[in-house]
Amino acid sequence: MKITRPQLQKIVKEVLSRRTATKTIQEKNLDKFPIKLSQWASNADKAKQVAAAGLNDGDSDDDKINVTPNATFPVSKLKPSQSSMNIDKALGMVLSMLSGKMGIGGDLGAFISKDLHIMDGHHRWVATAMVDPSKEVGGYSVDFPGAELIKILNAITVGKLGINSGKKATGNFEQFQEPSIRTKLKELTTQGSKHVRAEEAMAIIEKWTGQQGEAALQVAGDKMVANLKSVSFDLPAGAPSRPDMPVIDDEWAGFPKDSGKAAKIANAALARGEVDWNDPSSSGNKKPAKRDGK
Repeated sequence: MKITRPQLQKIVKEVLSRRTATKTIQEKNLDKFPIKLSQWASNADKAKQVAAAGLNDGDSDDDKINVTPNATFPVSKLKPSQSSMNIDKALGMVLSMLSGKMGIGGDLGAFISKDLHIMDGHHRWVATAMVDPSKEVGGYSVDFPGAELIKILNAITVGKLGINSGKKATGNFEQFQEPSIRTKLKELTTQGSKHVRAEEAMAIIEKWTGQQGEAALQVAGDKMVANLKSVSFDLPAGAPSRPDMPVIDDEWAGFPKDSGKAAKIANAALARGEVDWNDPSSSGNKKPAKRDGK
């Protein structure tokens, strides 16, 4: 059956209308959701209630959020959700990647919003960008905007994982500017670190650049600075500082390190619609229940 131009225009208009309506529902129904972890932690019992009530609100589908595990994206397409990144930790990963001890790219084990903000794994992301921004990293792709996803994941952090405090902030975006990168490269190759001796660091840099000594440091700095220009450091609107961001972390939740259990719990909560964020609320009202801890 041939579709006429007017018919096609009507179909496109209807699709765009549905997308706009979905976005409006998300923005409206999440207005009462706190974005900060500390706000949820101030009333942990309420957080537990909200994080489970989506299954008891009379609609088994309204709170479900589509999640695609094992999704991969080029590093250059992704953006951070927090400004707290430490250059020393990132450069340590860079050396591990260049020496073959760690793969370039790989699984972040993190949730990635539909507007391509990563919720965790920032050091692996930025280290990969410094080495080769065309490489891919993976995680759970969530069909939800970054700012709203932070709210949902903070509810899960407190209500599902029992984590009531966030991680400390270390570092900032300024550390990933050219002067800082060159200074840190010099320090690593002359003083070393607790993970690598100075001569080992220099050997790795020389092999990567094909240069020796100061020339190797110059070229390495040039490459890292140029590579970082291909990624965006834009944050989700209203994103809080690191201590108020979600903590989907195995050890913090009391699970074995790198077991992936915390992420699986969060994934299930999103996909099953356990967090009561959408109409109707579990109270039976047509309006969203208050979720601001009051």
